[in-house]
Amino acid sequence: MSSGSRKGVETTLVFTAFIASTYGFGMYLFPAMVEAIRLDIPFSYGTMGTISGFVQAGFMICALLAGFLTVRFGAMPMILGAISLCAISLLGLAVASNIVAMAVCLTVLGGCAAAIWVPMVEVARDHISKEHQGKALGLMSSGTSYGVFINSFLLTNLMPQHGWRSLWLATGVMVGVLALVAIMRFRGAKGETAKAAVTERVPVASRLKSLSKGLTAAILFMMFLNGLSCMPYLTYLSAFLRNEAGYSAETAAYTWRIIGVVGMVSGFAIGWLADRITVRIAMILTYAVLAGSCALLLDATGGASYKLLYVAAATFGISFYAIFGLVPAYISHVYGQGSAALVFAFGNIALGLGGIVGNILGGALKESTGSFEPIYMVMLGAAAASAVLSALMPSERRARGEATYANV
Repeated sequence: MSSGSRKGVETTLVFTAFIASTYGFGMYLFPAMVEAIRLDIPFSYGTMGTISGFVQAGFMICALLAGFLTVRFGAMPMILGAISLCAISLLGLAVASNIVAMAVCLTVLGGCAAAIWVPMVEVARDHISKEHQGKALGLMSSGTSYGVFINSFLLTNLMPQHGWRSLWLATGVMVGVLALVAIMRFRGAKGETAKAAVTERVPVASRLKSLSKGLTAAILFMMFLNGLSCMPYLTYLSAFLRNEAGYSAETAAYTWRIIGVVGMVSGFAIGWLADRITVRIAMILTYAVLAGSCALLLDATGGASYKLLYVAAATFGISFYAIFGLVPAYISHVYGQGSAALVFAFGNIALGLGGIVGNILGGALKESTGSFEPIYMVMLGAAAASAVLSALMPSERRARGEATYANV
């Protein structure tokens, strides 16, 4: 294996761990154990939806900043700072005494997720060959599944004996160690994007004007639908299964474990497939699977439809982690150096906005109708719309010839 290949593999594996930390622990551990937290710190589902909205707001703000700062300073310094702040925030949740303090820490964690994920597009451009970017970004996006998988074990093995605070403490320590190792290994690395920014100083306005407007608008709308269809799914999953569908806490934890286990391989596997059949076709198939997962979950009610529930969890694991690898892979293929980070930054703002709308709408619908079913129906529609939109977008192989690059 050449030194360049080894560097690409190392970068992919470390950044997969970063995603596991910021998304798996930072964004999805809270909804996975929300019922246990509510026993100690009471709050309504409406408040839960509002908190989830704040998390997405933090994600959006940092996504915008990350796009510009990546062009100016490079990806690595920002990523290392974000993973360090993630560890501090997780430890802060272990000692938080009220819901306001928890909301602040969770909002910061949402920002850390964006500050790490947005520069990933440029990391892929700088350190991973184009023919392997689909697989690499697919594996990175699957990092969330590794975090979710660890969450499921913590929920069933650590929380019953030591309480929910012990989970924040354990994850905070793990991420702190990861941050220290990463800082020692990657400090000083900036990558080609930072070098290009220093030498060329292309105004951001010029980069934005040179983008393909139609294609960029389609990508942004698709990422909004991603947030609307994916974020509330996990936010309300445990609450839906335990309080409405009639399943036990153990079954809910096992459902999360299935999502995590399937996601461990789905991002890489579908990324591998996308490198062969094109990213666009892979996106169409993946969104169709996501819509099917929503439909199956709606049918798996009554506390006895275990097979449907587990199939729904598996299909969500297939689609969720693949989506967040396929979209940046498409952007990385179509847009030029620097421009890819900007498009992905604005796309993540759209993603966060979709998550805010979905989470707040989910809490409001639960309060007004007494059921989570309406929000899962909205998710189903958003996933189906994403599949249609993907079918209308050009193949990245053709788009590379049609889209206007911002390489100057």
